[in-house]
Amino acid sequence: MLSWLFRPQCAACGVLCEAPLCEACRASLVENAAACPRCALPTEGAVTCRRCVREPLGLDLVIAPWRFGAQLASALKRLKFANATHVARTIAPLWAPVLAAAVGDGARDSAIVPVPLHWRRRLQRGYDHTWLLALHACAAGKLARPAPLLRRVRHAPAQSTLPASQRAANVRGAFVACKPVPERVVLVDDVVTTGATLAACATALRAAGAREVIGVSIARAD
Repeated sequence: MLSWLFRPQCAACGVLCEAPLCEACRASLVENAAACPRCALPTEGAVTCRRCVREPLGLDLVIAPWRFGAQLASALKRLKFANATHVARTIAPLWAPVLAAAVGDGARDSAIVPVPLHWRRRLQRGYDHTWLLALHACAAGKLARPAPLLRRVRHAPAQSTLPASQRAANVRGAFVACKPVPERVVLVDDVVTTGATLAACATALRAAGAREVIGVSIARAD
């Protein structure tokens, strides 16, 4: 009975399937191949974007294998806003290889650190979706568990509710590193839009001793 009730489902549409996404939803994925090599912003010809030329984010690299949209967006929205916590486990095999590649040979000297929610938002939602994404991807990729080395100390409006011009100020000083950090950190978030949140986290991590910070997200928004 339990096996029947908890049959594997597509993370996006819910149809029964053994893969993270069914064939139709997997076909809707758009690879983020032509992108800025610094911040993963989609560009023509995979050239460095204008913003990274003028004002880099403060991370050594941002990796985002797919563009945000279509059924991948549906899966992530189910996870964040519909209490579908199982989605984090379901899609883990989809992007765990990307996370493992980012950790690379420096696994022993690295830490995988999810971008944390403020405790108020975590209490309201009941869970931290980015922590779950990182936790299940680490398990799928046979990596060390994610490390809770960041704490969000200032409550602020959700980034998704603000225009791009206000997002950097909204998260400035919002994070602190709560433990000594290794020299190399792989910072995990679900979606990168402006990169402001990753940049604010990177600032806190560098202040605590990190020399290299690589951002990894599942998707990159334009």
